[in-house]
This record gives sequence, C-alpha cells and structure tokens, in this order.
Amino acid sequence: MLWQDIVLMVSFFGFAIALIPSIRSKQKPTRSSCALTLFLLTLCGVSFATLGLWLSFLAEITAMLAWGILLFQKR
Repeated sequence: MLWQDIVLMVSFFGFAIALIPSIRSKQKPTRSSCALTLFLLTLCGVSFATLGLWLSFLAEITAMLAWGILLFQKR
C-alpha cells in the first residue's frame, strides 16, 4: 500500500465531511459549481482507479456523492 493512497483517502473523506454543513444548510452553491466539481472529481476518481489507488477511489466516491447531493437538492 502506498502512503500516497492513504493521504489522498484521508483528504477526500475530509472534503466530504466538510460539505455536511452545506448539505444541511438552506443556502447552496450554484448548480454550475456543483456540476463542474462533480465532473472533475469523477475524472480524478477514474485516474485513481486506473492507478490502483483503491482507498483513494473509495474516498473519492464519498466526495462525489456529497457534491451530487448538493447538485440535486431542491433550491
């Protein structure tokens, strides 16, 4: 296991946790910001998977889910 995989995993779990207040709040980021971030995170996730960084990939999915929730929440 690469140490980089662990560092990336912790970082992306941290990003997902940091979005919890935004998910619970009535104020949301714009849909375009959510969509662009979700797209870019998807590209990163595919990169992690192809490099075999599976812990990073799983943590990335949690960040993607958090941004997806923000994207599709009612405004």
